[in-house]
Amino acid sequence: MILKCKMCGGDIEPIEGTNTGKCIYCKSVMTLPSLEDEKIVNLYNRANKLRLDNEFDKAYEIYESILKMDEEQVEAHWGLVLCKYGIEYVDDPRTKKKVPTCHRANYESVLVNSDYLFVKEHSYGEALKLYEEEAKYIQKVQKRILDISSKEEPYDIFICYKETDSDGERTKDSVLAQDIYQALTKEGYKVFFSRITLEDKLGTEYEPYIFSALNSAKVMLVVGTSSENLEAVWVKNEWSRYLSFMKEDTSKSLVPVYSNMDAYELPEAFSMLQAQNMDKVGAMQDLVRGIEKLMSSTKTKKKQSLDKKTTKQVQEVLEGITSLGNNRYEVTIVKEKRATWYYVFVIVVVSIFLFNSLLAVAGGNGGFSIGLSDTQEMLFNILVGSRSLNYVSDGLVALQFLICVTMVVSGFLKMRTRKLVRISNYVMLGTFLLEFILIEISMKYFAIPCILYWFTVSLSFILFLVNPSWNLDTSTKTIVEGEEKDKLLVKNKAIRENFTKKDKFPLLKKCFILGMVLCIVIYGGTFFHTILSKYGNARDESKAQMEIVSSYMAVRDDYNQVVGIAKKGEIYTILSISYDRSESCFEIEQSNHVKGTICGSAASFKMLAGQGNERDTSLRQLEVTYDFIRIRGESSIYGDILGQVSEGEIYTILEDKKQYDGTHWYKIKTNYGLTGYIYSGDDGEYVKVLEPEKGEK
Repeated sequence: MILKCKMCGGDIEPIEGTNTGKCIYCKSVMTLPSLEDEKIVNLYNRANKLRLDNEFDKAYEIYESILKMDEEQVEAHWGLVLCKYGIEYVDDPRTKKKVPTCHRANYESVLVNSDYLFVKEHSYGEALKLYEEEAKYIQKVQKRILDISSKEEPYDIFICYKETDSDGERTKDSVLAQDIYQALTKEGYKVFFSRITLEDKLGTEYEPYIFSALNSAKVMLVVGTSSENLEAVWVKNEWSRYLSFMKEDTSKSLVPVYSNMDAYELPEAFSMLQAQNMDKVGAMQDLVRGIEKLMSSTKTKKKQSLDKKTTKQVQEVLEGITSLGNNRYEVTIVKEKRATWYYVFVIVVVSIFLFNSLLAVAGGNGGFSIGLSDTQEMLFNILVGSRSLNYVSDGLVALQFLICVTMVVSGFLKMRTRKLVRISNYVMLGTFLLEFILIEISMKYFAIPCILYWFTVSLSFILFLVNPSWNLDTSTKTIVEGEEKDKLLVKNKAIRENFTKKDKFPLLKKCFILGMVLCIVIYGGTFFHTILSKYGNARDESKAQMEIVSSYMAVRDDYNQVVGIAKKGEIYTILSISYDRSESCFEIEQSNHVKGTICGSAASFKMLAGQGNERDTSLRQLEVTYDFIRIRGESSIYGDILGQVSEGEIYTILEDKKQYDGTHWYKIKTNYGLTGYIYSGDDGEYVKVLEPEKGEK
């Protein structure tokens, strides 16, 4: 016994060890019925053949007859599902696989169809997986059809007829149907006539528009000139579906309209209906008058109105509701969906805010006391801006930190937090304006660039958070009960009403980009101007000067705030010098008249001429022969570093001291009054001792 493919009609080969088979022609894998009864197998093949020919009603009857023989036939129940929703398998051009398409849309979800539920309950293994995958795909197709059809205006009348014959020529039915269409439209009715109604839908799926018209039309006219045309597959598909709608909506009416044939040749399904013979004199006027009587209570003419049931169904489709029966619904959850660049922007800006606030709070009084190097501290200060030492400024920093947290939380929460977002924005802007005044008073060189940087970043952030929505996400669905559905719909409605789509480069996006451009220009310009500019003095041998050896050194004011930078190779005139246990500090003045103090280890700078003594032949002196030697507070390598001497400098020896470990130290005094010890080297290679000339003491 060979079972035929339900997708293409080819032969199926069972897959060993499973309850599925594979078509040898289209290669589709599908579920299999019980193959023990040859009669049932033949019925399956016959039903599948009819369904492949889109004879869904006839196929439905055969599947029902199979179930009368064996009600446990799972595949027969699945066949009923395929017929009810008019499923035809077509080739997917992308995957080259057979996929379902729907010719009989229905408001009932396939996922709650009683036959499908039977299939799920009595299936297992690969078959169950295939059933579930197909049902979900059919549900997706159904949803797309309902979405499109819900946007269509309702119709008064649906004209059902056969358009072309077997030779592709226009039928007499089509000509008669068009005469009826023109007569009814003159009376002001909105009529669905596929030849005209669908002429602008070429290249698209017709089912959504046909379903919409079938569902909304109050009257269907089935036009035919032969029993063959009236029983044609797609003609019967339309009027049989309309008859099923009539069972649920008694306000709908179907009128058979025939010509060149006898009334007894009409389909048996029309036997109880009043038909209209168009061969009689005045038949068109009689038909129009009869339609007027049928439509008297629901006539809409040019201004349409849906009945309550249809209105509810359409509204539910628009709101993303699918009835699952038993007071259960599948509801679309509406959420705000922001663009990826928004999240990146929030992360970057908030990181800057929090970094600045945390460092300022951690440092106390606006200072940094977390172990940063001079170079790091200088760069961080340029990035986030220096601030005054008074308590008001520190209070603003703490307030900004709290507002930052509020803005982050508010930006990612639901719509009800928007008021909180706006309040936070206004407070944040106020703190920046106050801080501008304080920084302008307390800062020197970096005041204007830093405050402009802060202002543009904060302003762009504020403008963007006024309405953080960027799109609506309707991809998530949930199954809820009746009361939960109503609450969810209220919430969805609030989000939709408060949402304005911004997909064409809106003003808000322009403000954001402008703010970021200003940030880059202002901060980048300030930073590179600072890095590239030369602030050192010219070499003056008559003055005490020093040369920067490190890459960067911070220039600080009396409050330990960074007011400038000194770069490698720059020369500065020394105004004064002081020492502590680990650093030498030089008061200098830059070429842009910024005064400050540079502190660092002896290896960070090089002293130029002016520190050593002149050669005095009457005194015992030494000449430095190494690049530099550290001056220490005691004759030990563990002594505090007080400064350094450089190659070529001459110093008077105050004390010549040899240690127990064999090291040799000389005590000297610089022209700045610094007294300390320098190491001569293991073999005295760091210095050259200059003895007094003969005859001199």
